[in-house]
Amino acid sequence: MPKIEHSKALLSSEEALQLAKGDAQRLRDLLAGMHATELADVLLGCRNDDKRLTLIPYICDDVLGDVLLELPEGMQEDLLAALKPSEIEEVVEHLNSDDATDLLQAVDKGVVDEVMERLEPDERRGLEPLLAYDEESAGGLMQAELFKVRDDWTVEKVIRVLRRFGKEIENVNYVYVVNREDVLVGVLSLHALIFAEADVIVSDLTKEHFHCVTADQDQEEVARIFDKYDMMALPVIDDAGVLIGRITADDVIDVIQEEATEDMYRLAGLSDEDDLAEPVGITARRRGVWLAVNLMTAIAASVVIAQFEATIAQIVALAVLMPIVASMGGIAGTQTLTVIVRGIALGRITFANGRRTLVKEASVGLVSGLTFALIIGTIASFWFPDLGIRLGWIIAAAMLINLCAAAIAGSLIPLTLQRLNIDPALASGTILTTVTDVVGFFSFLGLATLFLI
Repeated sequence: MPKIEHSKALLSSEEALQLAKGDAQRLRDLLAGMHATELADVLLGCRNDDKRLTLIPYICDDVLGDVLLELPEGMQEDLLAALKPSEIEEVVEHLNSDDATDLLQAVDKGVVDEVMERLEPDERRGLEPLLAYDEESAGGLMQAELFKVRDDWTVEKVIRVLRRFGKEIENVNYVYVVNREDVLVGVLSLHALIFAEADVIVSDLTKEHFHCVTADQDQEEVARIFDKYDMMALPVIDDAGVLIGRITADDVIDVIQEEATEDMYRLAGLSDEDDLAEPVGITARRRGVWLAVNLMTAIAASVVIAQFEATIAQIVALAVLMPIVASMGGIAGTQTLTVIVRGIALGRITFANGRRTLVKEASVGLVSGLTFALIIGTIASFWFPDLGIRLGWIIAAAMLINLCAAAIAGSLIPLTLQRLNIDPALASGTILTTVTDVVGFFSFLGLATLFLI
């Protein structure tokens, strides 16, 4: 049996840096046997960019681009800024057009122009249209490399051409069929092509009902199509129906990860550009914006509490118990909010069909409210026997009100923001926190003022 070696354990960042000082050839040999993601792990393990730049010259040019693409965006931009245009050109030459575009989009425009001038005319013509598209559109995801044939070719001719040119194209899952004007008229699977008779005309085998996207469609919509129809690749056309590129599944996996990370960050009040590799000052500034917004909402909740200052002064137990009501509401609201935002991101929940979801979440809030109202009411009655059952009923009622409000707000806020074309993940959490804090404090202290004072 062949011996299997795990290259990830072969070399650490510290070992690589030591070899760079004393045994450069051995370092090159070891790095040459590692996968791009493993090489990226070595660079990530370095303490700073200076040490990463020390190792980069020892990585082969034909894999360096893939390594850089595996790194966090901030680190990728910093390392590319330290490379010369001639070095970036050598990296770009070994990448597919979509990956080359992603890498060039992380570089200053002046450097991009210089790199483009250095490229061969054919490569330049392939990249220029891709650089013009928005990064988060289908055009920004697609690659120009694909295999297309004319609809009047025979299967024999298609296979002959595929054998001659197809090996230069990665992940050939489908053959795209076009007419004389290069308009996409169908898609042919390799399975159908291989088992067809040699003299059959391609148009007789072509699937005329197929999925495709236009270059300006959003990447989230593209990801949903891949997920819904289990596709390996998707053709991209322009407004006239002309085939201009394709999107492969590996690029869509990256999109799904990016969108999930973006939603996770935004629900936590973080910028989607937040990066572990960024300087402290930049990260602190970005997070500080949302902390300032949260400070304002906290002040709003404090203003509500201040209205009942006299009540709290007379009954100290209220100060002990009121955080419980607000906290429970916040957690319940976040649970609902997470479900709704995720449903919106997957395209399963919209403002139009959200009524059933709203009713369900409100019902869950009611059941949870009744359950935990009974629990906290009983605890409060024994905890503060001087106030007894009266305090128990008051905190139980406040708990019920706040959990119901949290469920309704957690559903309505993201649905309303979506209707207003605002990203639900961006602002929902801040608004929800304000609602649950204000409702929780107001209901508990208000009821206490009415029935205990």
